[in-house]
Amino acid sequence: MQKYNIVIYGLTEAALVCANSAHKTYPDKNIALIFPDNNKKFISLLSENLASNSNGQISVLYKTITAREANNLILDDNEMISFDKLVIATGSSPIKPNIEGIEKEGVFLIDKDFQNINRIKKLALKCEKIVVFGGGYIGVEFADELLREGKSVTVIERSNRLLPSSFDSEISLSAQNIIESQGGVVILNNKVKEVCGNDRIEAVKLRSGETIDCDFLMISSGSRPNVEVAEKLKIVFDYDRGILIDDYFRTSDKDIFAIGDCAAKFDFFRGDLCSFLMQSLKLQEAELVGSNLYSVIYNRGKLSSYLTYQKKLLGRIKNQEGAYEKSHLSLRSLQS
Repeated sequence: MQKYNIVIYGLTEAALVCANSAHKTYPDKNIALIFPDNNKKFISLLSENLASNSNGQISVLYKTITAREANNLILDDNEMISFDKLVIATGSSPIKPNIEGIEKEGVFLIDKDFQNINRIKKLALKCEKIVVFGGGYIGVEFADELLREGKSVTVIERSNRLLPSSFDSEISLSAQNIIESQGGVVILNNKVKEVCGNDRIEAVKLRSGETIDCDFLMISSGSRPNVEVAEKLKIVFDYDRGILIDDYFRTSDKDIFAIGDCAAKFDFFRGDLCSFLMQSLKLQEAELVGSNLYSVIYNRGKLSSYLTYQKKLLGRIKNQEGAYEKSHLSLRSLQS
């Protein structure tokens, strides 16, 4: 059985940043980056480059965690590896709404992967009639950029205003005015019910019965944390909010951490779990956790000197206890 000091699981930017931070802080520790697949070529290349420059301290494994026994992980090929510290960085996936014909060509789900967003934008620029289903921040920004390129854009939002979870009604109205002033169409209190066409999208049918011709549909319905591995690891999680963590990013098992989109976040004002994922913090979290997986004293070889110092300090305190007690008694006698 192969033993690793640190195991980081997930094909995400956060996983790479955490591995890099951990390697810099603990160069004597061997690290395993475990990816469920290698469908994100750019991150895979970066991880392999990171491993090749780690003097053999970082290994990349394209495998899936299927079960856990204490600090041992069972992988999909029945291989078993052990760990001291495990970091979960599985990220999130776009929510796939129940729309008939959603699998047709020309329909794209937006997640929070910037490379994927840029790829979808390039594809959208080749089309003429575009429907954006989801009037959140990403959907509105996407529509604005396409309108500036002269495209015909219709934004459909289920709520009664744009940006319902990001801004107040005044800013929402301003956003709608900006889109409409550029020739865009905004449809509120409605949703896409069906994607029409043979193999490729030709139109969308709304819940109201209206049909809108289009050759491109972008769906921005939010993201859901990838928490499937949490059940296999037997740690506490919430399907919609993520893996529960404390202030130090530790899960219900003190040796397992969770960072990025897969970890639940707390609302500072309400003290409850957030209903959205804080994308902007994931890399800062990854770097912070990577450099704090172990006690700094222990991992820099100072544990023995620290214990010696503590013993000397304790002895010094004991030697002075008598003097302190005498001084305290004298003070009390003066006060009385």
